[in-house]
Amino acid sequence: MLKRFWAGFRALFGAQDMTVGSPVVCLLKFSVPLLIGNFAQMLYSTVDSIIVGKYVGDLALAAVGVSGPIQNMFLILFMAIGTGVTVMVAQYYGAKELDKLGYAIGNAITLIIIATVFITACGVPLAGPLLRLIRTTDDVFDMAKVYLVIMFLGSLGNGFYNIISGILRGLGEAIFPLIILLMTTVLNIVLDLWFIAGLGWGIAGAAWATIISQTLSGLICLVRLFRMKDVVTIKPSLMRLRKFYSGKIIALGLPS
Repeated sequence: MLKRFWAGFRALFGAQDMTVGSPVVCLLKFSVPLLIGNFAQMLYSTVDSIIVGKYVGDLALAAVGVSGPIQNMFLILFMAIGTGVTVMVAQYYGAKELDKLGYAIGNAITLIIIATVFITACGVPLAGPLLRLIRTTDDVFDMAKVYLVIMFLGSLGNGFYNIISGILRGLGEAIFPLIILLMTTVLNIVLDLWFIAGLGWGIAGAAWATIISQTLSGLICLVRLFRMKDVVTIKPSLMRLRKFYSGKIIALGLPS
């Protein structure tokens, strides 16, 4: 019985062929971890707000809140890439077109880097002007700008987790990204308390805690993807942008 349990547990990990087996079971195995993951990801900003409000004050809490829309305006690029590549990965893996699968994943990784450079290059200098544009009050402005600048500087971790986890889900691997997300959510809470309550870093501590947690989750998911050599082997040649694959990723992601 123990062997059957262990075999069933291990079967939850790795690429899953969603075209085989009961459709209802496949949908549940994919959708339930995705639902839990979306809830856990919301805890990043929620925990930041709770701990910042408790240990730094109301103005710091307002600074986190006012920073959200500006940050999301830039991070929508990651959403577009993630949505597009998840669809392509699912299509190519389901059709067993592994060569096309490799190019889609490789081009997505390159697009993450390009999007990160764009977000950092534009977001950091525009943080202050955008906060002024939405009429952020003077008592909140400085803290909001510090929070935004740090988040933009660390956007690579956010991009890698959201997009690489989307690639893993496209391969039917929904459990592994969820476990990593839950672990780094707990890490974010611990770092928030340490940086803010322990070291007294204020709102900057909340930003650094989130950046460190997201970067770690992104790196772990990237390592997991590179180790799935039975499905795809990521080589530099696959990461060279090709108009068909990069264009299709953007075309599929833009509606989102």
